[in-house]
Amino acid sequence: MPEKPEKLREEAVKYFNETVDLIRKGKPEESLESLQLAEKAAQEAKDGAILFHTLKVRGQILQSVGRLEEALETYAFSLRTSEKLISEDPENKLYLDTVRLNLNNIGNLGNIFQRVGNFTSSKQCYEIGLEICQRRLESRPENEFYQMYAGNTFNNLGELLFRMGHVEEAKEKYEKALKIYEKLIKSCPKDMEYLSDKEMTYNNLGILFSEKGQKEEAKKNFKEALDILEILSKKDPKNKDIKEKINLRRDKLEVN
Repeated sequence: MPEKPEKLREEAVKYFNETVDLIRKGKPEESLESLQLAEKAAQEAKDGAILFHTLKVRGQILQSVGRLEEALETYAFSLRTSEKLISEDPENKLYLDTVRLNLNNIGNLGNIFQRVGNFTSSKQCYEIGLEICQRRLESRPENEFYQMYAGNTFNNLGELLFRMGHVEEAKEKYEKALKIYEKLIKSCPKDMEYLSDKEMTYNNLGILFSEKGQKEEAKKNFKEALDILEILSKKDPKNKDIKEKINLRRDKLEVN
């Protein structure tokens, strides 16, 4: 006779709490075994809330122990599952929070893959994140989080494509990122983060044009980046990082 949903939920919670305890004790492999039992019980109980928590933790544990490809699979599965459930329950806070969390997780994982030279998996992360994000923007075009995520991911994908030698594709991604940042700056003029993001992308475009030997285009983009940094420096005159970037952009202008 099948176990009742209430008992299965209790089992899922018990194993999930055991997982958290094992993580705190520094036993990631044992925690994955306990988490698998929590997932199984949550699935049998049809308890979406517990299942999402287990998926979130599983991806993070896998990432922490260096099993990055498995972490990617987990984040992608959780993203697509929660997106499907949002279509059935658009205002469910759990599903919305889970989508945002996993978008951040998969984006960060893409950055890790890029740093270690796994360009194929990095590209896969960015593309999955953009696919989900852009679908969310179709129904919520003014959502600040999804716009910001799309802008940052287009910029990161541009950096990756540039490193892979796909210069024209990289340029296209940078230009898409700039359009999004410009829209965010108009709607959130007091948020200096978007101005900083725009500066970063102008600098990336400057590097791209410089590598192509297009000196005038490189100068133009480095000058745009420098102008933004000077605005940011006036807002935060004690910020040493900004002052250092100003010097670097000036050097690039002189070289080009």
